[in-house]
Amino acid sequence: MRIFLAFILAISGLAGSASAQVSGSVEFNLFNLQDATTNRVFLFDDGYAQQFGIEVPAPFSLSVPNQDQVELIAEGQPDGGAFVRLTFATGEPRQFVENIQVVTATIPMAEEAESPQDLRLQLSANLLQEQVFPVAVEGFEDAEILAIEVFEFEGHMGVHLVGRYTDPAIGPMLLRLTAHPNPDSPASYLTVSNINLSLVPVTDGDTLRRSLSSRVANGLTYLPE
Repeated sequence: MRIFLAFILAISGLAGSASAQVSGSVEFNLFNLQDATTNRVFLFDDGYAQQFGIEVPAPFSLSVPNQDQVELIAEGQPDGGAFVRLTFATGEPRQFVENIQVVTATIPMAEEAESPQDLRLQLSANLLQEQVFPVAVEGFEDAEILAIEVFEFEGHMGVHLVGRYTDPAIGPMLLRLTAHPNPDSPASYLTVSNINLSLVPVTDGDTLRRSLSSRVANGLTYLPE
C-alpha cells in the first residue's frame, strides 16, 4: 500500500523555508505577549478554488491566531509544492518567528484492515519519518527526530513528528510535522512547521501547543463536501 504526496513535496520546497526570513536581534518572546489573541478562519473550499484557481482535494478550514505584535504573511500555493504557507514574523528588521505549510497527500482508507484507523495512523507515521522529515531538514545541520506520537485534531486522530535542526542563518529550530488522515476520504493533508526557538522557546508539550503554528495545525478541520 502506497501513500502519495502531491507534487512529491517538490523535494527541495520544504527545506530552506525558514531561511527566507531575516533573523535580527533577539528581544521578542512569543510566550511573553500579553495582548489578547483573536482568530481568523480561512476557508479552503469550492469558493476558494474558483477564486484563486487552486484545486482543493478536500474542503477544510484553518483557524489562525492573530497577535498585534506578529505579522501574518499568507501565500497560496507557494514555491515548493505546498498547498498554502503561513509565515509569522515580527519586528523591524523583520524576524522569522514560525511558519506552517499545508501539503496535500493521499492516505488510503485501509478498509480491508482489521483496524483501519490504526493502519492509517501507522502509514502516516511512516510517511512523516521516512519521506517528509528527510526533505524538511535537507541542507540543515544537527537534524534529529525527538518524538513520533498520535495527537488529536478537532475530534480526529492524527500523527505528529517533532524534531530539531540548526539553521545557519537563524540558529536552533524546532520542526513539527503533522499528518491529518481525512476520516471520509483518502484525500488528506500534512503540515510542516518550522519554529525559531530563540523567539518561541518551546521546552515541552504545553509550550509546543501554545506555539502559533501548532495552534493552526491542531485546529485543521475537514468540512463536509
